[in-house]
Amino acid sequence: MIPQRIYESLPYVYMSLGLAILCSVKNPYAFSSALLFVLAGAVVWVVRSEHRRTRHRLSSQVHGMLPFWCYELLPFSYLTLGLSLLAYSENTLMYPSAVILTVLGLQVWTLRALQRRPGANTVIKRVSG
Repeated sequence: MIPQRIYESLPYVYMSLGLAILCSVKNPYAFSSALLFVLAGAVVWVVRSEHRRTRHRLSSQVHGMLPFWCYELLPFSYLTLGLSLLAYSENTLMYPSAVILTVLGLQVWTLRALQRRPGANTVIKRVSG
């Protein structure tokens, strides 16, 4: 059995490895393997996150008209697209868009992680006395 510390860090390792390959190696095969690593990490993170939530399924009101997986993979798509533009674009006019996409992806991912942690949706009631 895998130790808890290693098990919990696997999605982050997959995504970090994929993003490192994406930014460092300029090869179509490396690009596709980087996308697969990022996708594997994102899917593992989403599945674990969804399983651990107290409110399991999102209603259609929360994510609008997007299907579940499109909604859940949006921050990872933003992050990957932003870093791809930074790494592969030769046009300097693309850099502001790349930075905005990267920051947006990190921000949405962080907000979802904070919202889905245990105890995030509990309301503390004050007792007047």
